[in-house]
Amino acid sequence: MKYAEIIAKGKALGLTDLEIYLQTSNGMNMRLFEGTLDTYNEKSYFGIAIRGLFEDKMGFAYAETLDNIDELLEKVIQNAKNLNSSEKEIIYDGSGTYQSVKEEVADFQKYSNQDKIQMLQKLEKSILDSDERIKKVSYCNYQENAVVTQIINSKGVNLTRNLSYSTVFAGAVAEENGETAVGFSDDIGYEFENLELERIRKEVVEDATGTLGAGTIETGTYPVVFRRSVATELLQAFSGLFSGEAAKRNLTLLKGKEGEKVFGDNITIYDDPFVENAIVKIPFDDEGVPCFTKTLVENGAFKMFLHNLATADFFKTSSTGNGFKNSVASSVRVGPTNLYLKPGEKSFDDLIKSLDSGIYVTEINGLHSGANPISGAFNVQGTGYYVKDGKIDRPITLFVISGNFLEMLNEVELIANDLEKRFIGVASPAIKVRRLKISGK
Repeated sequence: MKYAEIIAKGKALGLTDLEIYLQTSNGMNMRLFEGTLDTYNEKSYFGIAIRGLFEDKMGFAYAETLDNIDELLEKVIQNAKNLNSSEKEIIYDGSGTYQSVKEEVADFQKYSNQDKIQMLQKLEKSILDSDERIKKVSYCNYQENAVVTQIINSKGVNLTRNLSYSTVFAGAVAEENGETAVGFSDDIGYEFENLELERIRKEVVEDATGTLGAGTIETGTYPVVFRRSVATELLQAFSGLFSGEAAKRNLTLLKGKEGEKVFGDNITIYDDPFVENAIVKIPFDDEGVPCFTKTLVENGAFKMFLHNLATADFFKTSSTGNGFKNSVASSVRVGPTNLYLKPGEKSFDDLIKSLDSGIYVTEINGLHSGANPISGAFNVQGTGYYVKDGKIDRPITLFVISGNFLEMLNEVELIANDLEKRFIGVASPAIKVRRLKISGK
């Protein structure tokens, strides 16, 4: 059945506006263990979701087949009839201008599964051969993903976007004098031959061996350097502060502060669907609204919230192209495209050298339970190194970092220039914070 026929059927049943959202995905996962292929899975998925207005209420239904469209349309109508929510939802009218985007196509289909197994074997062996203290490569995985998303509606929108990429990741266990430590790294990209295996090897080995024999640190207030992966985790955890949905529900301290100086002068945060570093270039969101580059924070001043059609309507503004679904079956929420902290000019080594007596954090744990996305408070366990006179002095662990994300972004002294070359969703370079409370011994 053609999608125009589905729309016609829906209108005949009394639906005034309709949207068809379709997603087709194909993926593969392989895992190597001790030189042998341990796991191999292929997966494919198709989903269709229909939203429609019936008597000014938005109904919704989804399925994983096109076999029962009549039944699906009836579910949309029934869902609208049963709806008690006063939340307003809108079908996009297609009035915006779409930016042309070069869709990168991953080349993994050019390579055989044997090529991919050999790549993992090479990576696993290189990790094991790097240091005699590496006792085991606990996992060495390769994944492929290809996703096609289509949006067709009764107002003339007919859009398609494609995404494909591959990922390789590995973890290892180091052991010395009865103590163990682990290391992890990954890479993501379009080109199979350009996956950074040497960087993965180096980071896995350094993290695993570098924290062997880790001690504690005296409780106190210290300057702190967060590795870019840790700074990214923190930015991700508090990215909801910029959501128009959070503002609508009074769940962000940034509400009412548009135009105000909120963070330090060196803090600029973008939401950019087309940024070169990002794996995903996003021409339109999951409502069909064109995406565009937005400056959320500029030199410390909070500029704007992210909006989907519903929150934009609530605040009497325009959608920013940030209406996204977690899955075909889910509703549209507000989310970023590619949100990142603008890099600085200093190298990562410059940040470490600037520490007279401070802490370099390589890993945090407990962020999901230890972060309050409304107040900005966080309390997480850290692993890393004590730095003395600009040099790494010794590994430390089991210390707790306490702070407030909004306050912390007023205390950022230096920002590195090491933003990930390829990232998905949220990213940050390494940062140096002037002072944070550290609870140790």
